[in-house]
Amino acid sequence: MKLSEEGDGGRQTFNPASPFLVAGRSIMAQKVAVIGAGEMGHGIAELLALHGYTVAMRDIKQEYIDRGMERLKWSLDKLVEKAQVTRAQADEALSRIHPTLDTAEACRDADIVIEAVFEDVELKKKVFHELDEVAPDKAILASNTSAIPITNMAVATRRPTKVVGMHFFNPPMLMPLIEVIRAEKTSDATLQAAVDLSKSLGKTAIVVRKDVPGFITTRVLAPYMNEAAWIHYEEKVPIETIDAAMRFKGGFPMGPFELADQVGIDLLFTAQEKAGIPVPPPFQQMYAARKFGKKTGEGFYSYKEGRPKLTPEMAGSFDPLRILAPIISEAADLVAMDVASPSEIDEAMRLGTAFPKGPLALADDLGIDKVLAALKNHPRFKPAKILQEMAGRGELGVASGKGFYEHAAAGAEAPGAAARYETILVTKDAASRVAMVTLNRPDRLNTFTVEMFQEIERALAEFEKDDEVRCVVFTGSGERAFSAGADLSAFGGASKAHQFWKVSQLSEHVFHSVANFSKPTVAALNGATMGGGLELALACDFRIAAKRARIGQTEVARGLVPGAGGSQRLVRILGLAKAKEIAMIGDRIMADEAAAIGLVTRAVENEAFEAEVKAFAEKLAKGPPVAMRLIKVMLNRSGDVPIDAALEMEAMAFGLVMSTDDVYEGIQAFMEKRPPAFKGE
Repeated sequence: MKLSEEGDGGRQTFNPASPFLVAGRSIMAQKVAVIGAGEMGHGIAELLALHGYTVAMRDIKQEYIDRGMERLKWSLDKLVEKAQVTRAQADEALSRIHPTLDTAEACRDADIVIEAVFEDVELKKKVFHELDEVAPDKAILASNTSAIPITNMAVATRRPTKVVGMHFFNPPMLMPLIEVIRAEKTSDATLQAAVDLSKSLGKTAIVVRKDVPGFITTRVLAPYMNEAAWIHYEEKVPIETIDAAMRFKGGFPMGPFELADQVGIDLLFTAQEKAGIPVPPPFQQMYAARKFGKKTGEGFYSYKEGRPKLTPEMAGSFDPLRILAPIISEAADLVAMDVASPSEIDEAMRLGTAFPKGPLALADDLGIDKVLAALKNHPRFKPAKILQEMAGRGELGVASGKGFYEHAAAGAEAPGAAARYETILVTKDAASRVAMVTLNRPDRLNTFTVEMFQEIERALAEFEKDDEVRCVVFTGSGERAFSAGADLSAFGGASKAHQFWKVSQLSEHVFHSVANFSKPTVAALNGATMGGGLELALACDFRIAAKRARIGQTEVARGLVPGAGGSQRLVRILGLAKAKEIAMIGDRIMADEAAAIGLVTRAVENEAFEAEVKAFAEKLAKGPPVAMRLIKVMLNRSGDVPIDAALEMEAMAFGLVMSTDDVYEGIQAFMEKRPPAFKGE
């Protein structure tokens, strides 16, 4: 389940199968059986095959197998079309997938078996009993269920210690999260095997330590749609009002009724009915009318003309906290039950459901007292006991300095104290004198928001004053993206034209600050680098790209032009003809091609990327600060002034550095055959 349809995103890294633990020993997983060729099954099989695993995909009817293989081939073709894999990689992956109607054949020699059948507990128990009979003793049995406790399946086997949950998200190829669930008797080795397998697929694995229904994401997200439906039914609040409020005020990419249509009202109805959860009447009515949402062309909305057209004005006075408070309460209960930590819950919700910030970080921002006030006398939810206990201790979140997280209380920061950042991570290595700014919105492909631009500028101001920082590296969180550009959904409720203008002005100002920063800057392109992401990279002095990175000035595909210096810096780096090709066609190119045309300084093998960036930045940081600053200014201005003026500027700079102590240190170190220790004096 997810809150938005994933966009282009970063290119997956398709490595050979990685070792993982089975029965306490490290082996190389060669074969995985996937039981079910439906919506999730064929996607899981494709993901596994692209990462080097041999896959058997089993279903009960040939027509189901054929449909699954058709969709799988279509998906591989789309990956080739988008240059995310080569045709050879796609064909090789397809050759690793072996469809079958025979369970025993599918499980033969399997190291792990992943069940992905319909969400029905009795059906799943039957399947696990059969798998236990035919799978090798070494095999781990995993379930892809999104809500059913894994212990229910484990008790149907004679190997409960080897049963684990692996909740993939749809579509498995694109979604970055896998929830790994420990059942009552799951062994440590089995749990670790599932975590290692998840990581080998390029995913973030969040461990669900207790086997509660719904795990983290499904359990916490349920009130998003259910509570919205009850409010609509009981108070006659229009669905457009609720959806607009959650999108434009709450920051969600989809409103709850949009999401219900996306997920499938039939699935939501069936799952809640089987779980004994009261189904809101609006879901009952849609189910009875067989209006299941987008897949049938009609649900709460009609899809004859595409996505529902909502505007900020439709939100009216509806307060998103009415829906957010029950969500926060559910998440808080999971903390109290030790299902996962606050940071793990927030990360799971960001990566798996595109939840803004995460419910517990949001609770700290809103204030625990305000959340409790919204839950007072609630007809369906009692506030989690942990929330009441926190309020009793005065742990109200950001305002008090402590909530689910530690915060600097207002006015408590001493001058020069480390700044607190929400959308970036800032680190500094005192030994190497290299600082790193990590764009930290991996669930949104590290896209830019107003807050992120402001925090980048604040970090640069701190680094400018810090003599211990001599080089700054920009990178993105995760492997999928450096940055895919601007996140327009996060820019409030103004008109689109105003949003574009505001973002363009702010980004141009920040990237100008990066380009003119007095110390060397490096853009470490760890993944997809699109639009504004490339504009930030172009503003840096150097660009080092992992070979998995796809790079493009893609604004033209959306009817836009680069608005933060991209077009002008492209010309200066590539020359006019190549800059026109990059900006006017808008294609994404791979890192090797980008290096060949000079768009990036170098392209580096994925495995060596971090080490290469580190070594390069440390080498820059060892340079003489005064000379480095002057060289950067001269080179940046070289194309702006006549040659005579440029030579005069160079001569003045030379005279200036000759008066520094660093010159004498450099000469002395050369004579003594030792590395110089420049002080910037």
